[in-house]
Amino acid sequence: MSADAKHSSPSRSSRSERGSGLIETVVLLGSTVLLVWGGLYVGSYSGRFDASEFSEVPHGRPTKPVAVSADPNAAVLKAGLKGYNNTCVACHQADGNGNPSLNIPPLAGSDWVLADAPNRIVRIVLHGLGGPVKVKDTVWSGGAMNPWLKTADNPAGLTPDEIAATLSYVRNSWGNKASLVSTEQVAAILKETEKRSDPWTEQELLKVPLAAGAPAMAALTPDQLKLALKALPADALEALLKDVKK
Repeated sequence: MSADAKHSSPSRSSRSERGSGLIETVVLLGSTVLLVWGGLYVGSYSGRFDASEFSEVPHGRPTKPVAVSADPNAAVLKAGLKGYNNTCVACHQADGNGNPSLNIPPLAGSDWVLADAPNRIVRIVLHGLGGPVKVKDTVWSGGAMNPWLKTADNPAGLTPDEIAATLSYVRNSWGNKASLVSTEQVAAILKETEKRSDPWTEQELLKVPLAAGAPAMAALTPDQLKLALKALPADALEALLKDVKK
C-alpha cells in the first residue's frame, strides 16, 4: 500500500462521520419541531380530549354570533298561557280537552275556537254562555260559563288585553292553529255589546257573522242550521220557508 493511500483513508472516514452527524442533527431538530407543533395543536384544539368539546376554534377565542329569529308571537302566547291558567284551566283542563264528567266541552279542535274570526268566542268570554252547545258533533248541556270581563263586580276577570292574549293562546294550542286575537277586536265587540248583561245562547251566537261583512249562516253545519231555524218563531219560520220555495 502506498503512503498516499494510507493518508487518504482517514480523510474519507472523517467526512462520512460528519455527514452522518449532520443527518442526525437535522432529524432531531425536525422531530423536535414536530413535537412542539403537535403539542401546541393538541392543547389548542383537543377540547381537553373531550369529544363533546372538540372544536376547530381554539378555546378562549369567541365564535361569531349566529342570528336567531325570535317568534314575534311568543310574548302574546306567554301572556295568554298565564291568563288561561288563571281563569280557564280549572274547567277546560291543561290539555284543552274539557271535563266530560262535568259536561264541560273541549277547546282543542273546537269549531267555535277555530272559526275564521273570533267574533263568537270573544262574546262568550265577555258575557258568558248558557244552555246547550254543540262542539265537535257532541251536544254539551252542562252548566253555564261565567263571564270573564274584568269589572267592578268581577275584579278577578280579564282586561281586554288579557282576553285577546288568552284567546290567542287557546286558538294556537293543543294542535289548534288560527289567527291571533287583537285587543282592538275585543274592544270593538265590547263596545258593540256594551248594553248586554245576559250570557249568550248558542242560537244567538250562530246569528253573529264569523267575520265582518260575512253572513252568519254561511258557515253553518246542517245541525247548526236546524238549531237556528228551531229558534225562530213559528210565523217567522213559516214565512222563511215560503220565501225559500219561491
